[in-house]
Amino acid sequence: MSGVLWRRVSDLSLLLLLSEMAETYIIAIDFGTTYSGYAYSLTPRNKDVSPHVRRWGQEQGHDTPKTPSCILLDHHGTFLYFGYEAKCKYLEMHKDEAKNYYYFENFKMELYDKVSNDASIKDVNKKSMSALRVFSAALNFLKEDALNTILFNTNGVKFKVTDFTWVLTVPAIWDNSARQFMREAAEQAGIVTSSTENKLVIALEPEAASVWSMKLPSSGFITEDHDRAALQQSTGTQYIVVDCGGGTIDITVHEVLEGGVLKELHKASGNDKGGRTVDRKFRQALRELFCDGLWETYERDHPSEAQKFMYDFETVKLRITENAANMTCYCNLGPFPSFCTFTADEGVSQFYLTARGEGQGHIALRARVFQMHTSDEG
Repeated sequence: MSGVLWRRVSDLSLLLLLSEMAETYIIAIDFGTTYSGYAYSLTPRNKDVSPHVRRWGQEQGHDTPKTPSCILLDHHGTFLYFGYEAKCKYLEMHKDEAKNYYYFENFKMELYDKVSNDASIKDVNKKSMSALRVFSAALNFLKEDALNTILFNTNGVKFKVTDFTWVLTVPAIWDNSARQFMREAAEQAGIVTSSTENKLVIALEPEAASVWSMKLPSSGFITEDHDRAALQQSTGTQYIVVDCGGGTIDITVHEVLEGGVLKELHKASGNDKGGRTVDRKFRQALRELFCDGLWETYERDHPSEAQKFMYDFETVKLRITENAANMTCYCNLGPFPSFCTFTADEGVSQFYLTARGEGQGHIALRARVFQMHTSDEG
C-alpha cells in the first residue's frame, strides 16, 4: 500500500529520534525560517524517547511550541532578545528609535544559494551585519534557554553543554556549504567545539519528519485502500512526507522494511517556495492596492507599524476563506486608500476597488488576490 502523510508534522519531538549516539541526553533544535524551538530528552536510550517540548509566548498571550525566528540587537550588535520578546520590543519602538537597532527576521533563507563565513545579511531597515554573528547569536540563545529550562524542570540539577547530543535540522535543498555554515555557527554559539563535533547531528528536515511519522497515530494518514494500520507495523508501506515550512517545501519518499527500518526511495529534495513566498506576494498585492509608492513610503516611515501589519497577516493566513481576508489598517496606513489613485490595468484595478470593502480602516482582500499573485511561482 502507498499513501501520503497529510498531517502537518509540527511537534519538535520528531527530531529526537535522529540521533544514533550512545549518550542519554539529547537537545534537538528546529531553527526555522519563520519559527524556531527545541525539544529535549533525558530518557535512557534503551527506552522509548520521552520528549519535552518548550512552550513559548505565555507572557505575550501565546502558548506555542515555537517562537518567531526574529532577533533584536543593539546598535553595537550586542544580543538583546529573540522570538516573541524581540518582536514585541521592536514593534513597541517609535520609528526613529527602531532605526537605531538591528532587527532580523526570516534570515535563515539568506543561506539559500549564497553562503560563506564572511557573508553579511540585512535587517528590516537594510542595515548589514555578519551572517555568522546573527546565526550564532540566535543559536546561543536557544542553547542557553534549553539549559535553563532543563535546570528549572529538574529541581536545579545542573547539566553541561557536553552532556548532550545536539541535533540541528536543515532544509533538504541546502548544499554542503550551507550545512558547514550551520556547524560553524553552532561552534561559535558554544554548542560544540572542534574536539566535540561528534556531539552535533545535522539532520535533513524531511528525513526527520519521516522518522517521527513512524510514531504518529494511524489516523494521521490517508492511504489508497483506507488501511489505518500504523506505519511502523506496516511492512511494504511507501509514503511521501511533505514538510511545508516558512522558507522551503521539502519532500522525501520512504518505504517501511521489516523491523520498521526505512528505505529511501527518492532523495530528499525541495524548493524555496515556503510560507515566506506568500508574504512576499502579499506585499506585492499591497503595493498595487495602495499604488503611487504609498506602501513603500509606509514601510520606510513607519517600520514598526509595517512589521505589526505583517505579523497580523501571519494569523490571517491560517483562516483565509474563499470570501475574504480582513486586515485592520493601523493609524498611519488607514488614510492612504482615501487619496490613492489606482494605476493597475482596468481589470485588476476594478478587482481591487471591489476587494477593498466598505469598512473604514480595513482592507478586505478576496482569496482571488492570492491566486493572482502566486500563479507565476510555478
